[in-house]
Amino acid sequence: METRQLRYFLAVADAGTFTAAAERLRISQPGLSASIRALEHRLGTTLLVRGRKRVELTDAGRELYVGARRALATLEATESQIRCGPGVTKSTLPVGAIPSFAGLDLAALISRFTAENPHVDVDVTVGMPLDLFAKVTDRTIELAFVTMPPQAPPGIRLTPLSTSPMVLACPLGHRLAGRPSVELAALRDETFVDFPADLVARQVTDQAFQAAGISRNVRVTCNEIGSLLELVAHGLGIAIVPRPLAIATRVPTALVPLDNASLVCTVAVATPPHGVATDAAQAMWNLISNTALPVVHR
Repeated sequence: METRQLRYFLAVADAGTFTAAAERLRISQPGLSASIRALEHRLGTTLLVRGRKRVELTDAGRELYVGARRALATLEATESQIRCGPGVTKSTLPVGAIPSFAGLDLAALISRFTAENPHVDVDVTVGMPLDLFAKVTDRTIELAFVTMPPQAPPGIRLTPLSTSPMVLACPLGHRLAGRPSVELAALRDETFVDFPADLVARQVTDQAFQAAGISRNVRVTCNEIGSLLELVAHGLGIAIVPRPLAIATRVPTALVPLDNASLVCTVAVATPPHGVATDAAQAMWNLISNTALPVVHR
């Protein structure tokens, strides 16, 4: 059985037709059909039921599909291992990050990491902090870049990386849009769009208003910064958001500095209490420790 035949078989199974598979593989359809027939002849069974519009896998075809995927993945991993050279183990580092990377230049960090560690691939899972904390705790991911909550969850160590100011986001024609800065008292009668209560940015904002003795009306909540700012741009309310995230979305809103030192968003790396467990994660940790990350984004 040739690996070429297995790749052809998988292509037909995935595409659903010989025509589409031949186009993807850039080979002739008669040649592809002949290869699949030769594979079926070798195995002594039918792998595909040829219908008028689509092909379907037989029981034997489904069994071969799983085995072929596994075999080719093993072969590719072995080839990669050989290319890396003797004594080098190819591995994957699973990390987590909140959406938009919170203004941290995580893409540049990963680019540098992969350049310095060519034997390590990186698998980034994007999610909300609570989900990422759970994945760090159960070791689904090695470490996560998150917004730092007031208190670390049980089983999590948080190391601050950078701090950014939070700003007022309002529609372009809003009465506050042209101000050089604004105090919280000026927002007393405004309607707000905000994050859900379990997100750190919302908690920071709530604490600041409570400390100032100001109540506010949150009319709409949204857990994704781009969509939240779209709601602001359409006049559903104003919002207080981390400045780097607001800039990254490019949604047309006015961003006004706030006269309140407590309204900041800190990005941290979350790890298990006793540190990371694998060599790849330790290499990432070392890079983080030795990389000059900005303290405040202005």
